[in-house]
Formats: sequence, C-alpha cells, structure tokens
Amino acid sequence: MKIRYTISTIAVLLFLVTLYSNLMAFMDGIVGFTKKNGESIGCVCHNLDPNDSVSVRIIGPSSVRQNDTATYILAIANGPAIAGGCDIATSRGSVITTPLDTFLRRAEQFPGAGFELTHKEPKPFNGDTLKFIFRYIAPSAPNTIDTIFANGNSTNNDLGSDNDKWNFAANFLVSITTTGVSSNSSVIAEDFVLEQNYPNPFNPETKINFSLSKSGNVSLKVYDATGKTVANLINNEFRGAGDFEMNFNSANYGLNSGVYFYELRTKQGSAVRKMLIVK
Repeated sequence: MKIRYTISTIAVLLFLVTLYSNLMAFMDGIVGFTKKNGESIGCVCHNLDPNDSVSVRIIGPSSVRQNDTATYILAIANGPAIAGGCDIATSRGSVITTPLDTFLRRAEQFPGAGFELTHKEPKPFNGDTLKFIFRYIAPSAPNTIDTIFANGNSTNNDLGSDNDKWNFAANFLVSITTTGVSSNSSVIAEDFVLEQNYPNPFNPETKINFSLSKSGNVSLKVYDATGKTVANLINNEFRGAGDFEMNFNSANYGLNSGVYFYELRTKQGSAVRKMLIVK
C-alpha cells in the first residue's frame, strides 16, 4: 500500500508540475508539445483544441546536404494576432537559434529528450503575421527523410488564455542528401526575407513571397539558366516595410520547361532562389 501511495503521490506531483509549466508557457515557452509527441497535446494552455483559423507554416528548403545548416521560417497568421509563441522540434536533425531572431531559446522537455526551440517571451505580430527565424542542422544520414515539427499560438497578449488560439504546422519533410543546400546559401538577410516560390515545380503559375523590415526601393527579376533576364516583376520600385506576394505566370513570358532563378535586390543586399517549370 505504501508503495502504491508513493507512486500515486509522485504521479500527481508530476502532473501538477507539468500543468503549472504549461499554464505559464506563454510568458516563457515550453517544449515537447508538437506532433512529434502526438496530435492530442499541442498548446493546451491556449485552449485545448487546435484552431484552423490560425495558419502555421514552416518555410525553407525541402532538401539539405548532410551535416549542413539551413535557415527556416515559422510563419503564424490570423487569430487575435497581437503576440505569439511556438514550439519547434525535429525527428533526426537539430534546430538551433540564429542572431536574426532574439525571441527563441533552446530547451529540453526532460534530459535526453533532445533540444527543441520555443519563445523566450511573446513576440509581437507584424500585421496579421508573425515569423520566427531558426536554423536547422541536417543529420549525418544521407538518403533519408527528416521531419520538422512545429506549432504556433496567436494571442491577445493579456496574460490570460481566454480567446487565445493555436494550431499545428503541417509536418515539414526534409530530404537529407549528399548534395543540395550549402551552409552559406541562406536567403534570409538581416533586413529582408525571400521565400521559396510555391508551388515548385509549377506550370504555369506560382507565387513569390518576400518580406522587408525596412522601406526602400526593390527589384525582383527572373533569370534563365544562362543569366538572361526573362521577367522584370518589380523594377526598382519603392516598397514599405511588410510582407509581399507576387503572382508569376510563366506563360505570359513564353517560358519553356527548365530551371530558372529569381532575385530580390534591395539596398541592403540581394538573394536568389531557384525554381522549376515543368510542362
């Protein structure tokens, strides 16, 4: 009886500690609550069930060379959209912080569980969107598939949980290769972000998204494999700080199947992404 009572007492104490930690998670995030741990968990301190009105997306390369590092974005949109937090995990590789985002920290759910990323404090939304920037280190396991898991919450930042909403991100699969994204090929700079077009490959339409933290003149061009300009989507035009989406229809430019490149250029620098037209 004493042993059973002791075990029950320990179980209750562990539950209370977990519950307290979870209730306090928004002010200083908690880990171990992504789909890696099951779909019945999540950000339960911000209401029990995920809410489809909140969009949570992982953005970044779909293939990374073994042992290399690539930069990713966790984008959270809609909901109360005042401030938010996250939990980011991986099944095989590692997720680490970057100087581009000072709101993230690494933590383990318990010793030996593996490090995940969560927020140090609520991060304010920019309009209806919040973006966490993080880095992913691929495992030393070529020709395998890794998974990045995440969830994100969108809150009214009133220190309570009423009306807060959250959702899981779709599991993001990463092919681990012997070739692919190199460790210095980041397209996320200190003052702007150029995202991978979606869908990719495409025919004939795709979307190109980018974000600016500072106002200024911007150019967005598309090049073929020889470096020839085939589309001038934005020609040194002024844009304010914020998020932008460009629709690109390759049929309007008479483009054939093949590899193309698009470049975002600002006064702070430039970034290039590759895309593929398949007819």
